[in-house]
Amino acid sequence: MPPGSAATPVDDAALDAASPQPRSSFIVSAVAVAVIGAAVRIGVLRLLSAVNDRELWDQLLAWDAKYYLEIARVGYFVADISADGPVYEKTMAFFPGFPMLLRAVGWTGINLGLAALILNTVLTAVMAAGVMVLARRLGAGRTGQIAAAVVVTSAPMSIVFSMPYTEALFGALVVWGLVALDQRAWWWAGAAGFALSLTRLTALDFLAVFGLWVLLYGRREWQAWLSFGVAALPLPGYLLWAQRYLADVGGYFGIQTKHWNSTFDGGAATLTFVWDTLTKNNDVGYLLTVVVILGAVVLLVASWGKANPVAWWFSAALTANVLLSDGILHSRPRLLLPAALLFVPWVIRAVKELPARVAWSGIAVWVLWSAWFSAYMIVVFEWAI
Repeated sequence: MPPGSAATPVDDAALDAASPQPRSSFIVSAVAVAVIGAAVRIGVLRLLSAVNDRELWDQLLAWDAKYYLEIARVGYFVADISADGPVYEKTMAFFPGFPMLLRAVGWTGINLGLAALILNTVLTAVMAAGVMVLARRLGAGRTGQIAAAVVVTSAPMSIVFSMPYTEALFGALVVWGLVALDQRAWWWAGAAGFALSLTRLTALDFLAVFGLWVLLYGRREWQAWLSFGVAALPLPGYLLWAQRYLADVGGYFGIQTKHWNSTFDGGAATLTFVWDTLTKNNDVGYLLTVVVILGAVVLLVASWGKANPVAWWFSAALTANVLLSDGILHSRPRLLLPAALLFVPWVIRAVKELPARVAWSGIAVWVLWSAWFSAYMIVVFEWAI
């Protein structure tokens, strides 16, 4: 186990015996967390939309949603997207995993926007179930598991779990991939990593932890090495495929820089953004973004040795990846959503040590505040999320 990580693998059978939870009850809890959370967030979004004379459905299909919907509808090359050059210079910035899944659901004849809402609600339930397993492996009983799932799936900008975005798919795959690594279930981790590599470039952060875990716990097992190799295959495969069409603009990373100014800069842009926001800017949206950026760093440090080790190292890799890169800085709350796993040990402690009314009141405030945060950044804040 990496130095400084105090948590140790927990015997599942012992935990089940101490805190039995039938599988049906477990599934119902995860679904309830996802559905109720989505209802609260959409309800607050509807309220802010009405106050600002906006259509709710338009807000749910805002910003990058149009790219995913168009790729799912017609593919990368004829998408109805405004672009200065070939349309694929923008569409190829988006990995194919989620559009492929959305297209498969769309074959039923359902509207793609509605399909995305249904699909991502299901994926949020899957994510919630994985969070409950990670919480259980830290010693949480049923109440602590549910509370942890509520807090993680209701983090600021979690409205994207109800939009045609990749966050719900990415979160579900990451959480269960981390569960698999925590249990040394190499083939399941490889399957999760393979799907992640088709979903987002930040699959690199999961792959980095996967490689670390193989070195620490599976270096003598050929299954561990093979599953790691399988998990990594789609990512370079997609980048090489995109390179065929994007060579003139510098490949995949070239279009990221050209259209989104996204490039690794060692954190210079993030530091400048935080400084300017705290000293010069009067825009609430920028301030909220800075709160999340600083909060992620504080939470990462505070959770050292308390969170599931595999979740901590993944969150550290993700946070470093996000904060040490330039790009659209106000998208950071969305990109940092998976790092909400670091809340799990604190939620478990709160549920154990505080009166139930106090703990759950705090969680309710968190859910409502995060829902307002999401709605404000979608409806009121004028820039992309």
